[in-house]
Amino acid sequence: MRRTRWIPWVLVLLVAAEGNIARAGEPAREGRGPSRMKALAASLLLPGLGQRATGHPDRARVFFAAEAAIVIGFVTSETQSYVLKRSYIEYADRFAGVGDIGDKPDWYYRNLGRYASSDEYLDDIARTARAIYGDDLAQREAYIARNAPGPGELWRWRSDADRSEYTDRRRASRSALRRADLLVGAALLNRVVSAVDAVRLTRHRGARSSFFYRPTEDGSGYLCVQWKLD
Repeated sequence: MRRTRWIPWVLVLLVAAEGNIARAGEPAREGRGPSRMKALAASLLLPGLGQRATGHPDRARVFFAAEAAIVIGFVTSETQSYVLKRSYIEYADRFAGVGDIGDKPDWYYRNLGRYASSDEYLDDIARTARAIYGDDLAQREAYIARNAPGPGELWRWRSDADRSEYTDRRRASRSALRRADLLVGAALLNRVVSAVDAVRLTRHRGARSSFFYRPTEDGSGYLCVQWKLD
């Protein structure tokens, strides 16, 4: 189920704590450093490990912090989505007379918010069937049978306000789910950026870098990276 997608993240963090990864993340000794492939693999596994291995703890902390924020945001969004989904399902059960509607396809939950009742939905299906198949009654009846809700899936909202509340709850759940998907993309991007940065750092064994904030005259500012070669 979608709400268990965070498990691989936890496994990654546990693996990162093991000895081999810890050794890969040790600061580079003077004149030595990991190969490009080791730095690349370390950063792909956990952003920041490659930077730590090449002797740049400040840069590593930036990627560690970004990864932690992404993981926390992902788990939070997944949890919110699940809780809100249970909320709108229970709400439909209470105010639309729908029983046992858990684990239904998404189109069913969507139609609950679009139509005041299952009868209204069936009327719409019949109109669509007539528009598609015209006078072919057999095809029209087959279309209606394929798309009609089952005997245990009928509903009727008590009021438009109740249906609107259901729609809002479902929309909030879907928004949380989209945030979780975006954070998966952010995690992949964080790994790519960390890996590219770690490979570049292996080319400058004696290089040191630091981050600092430089203000401007208009009151704003920008983040700077300073490189120093020994």
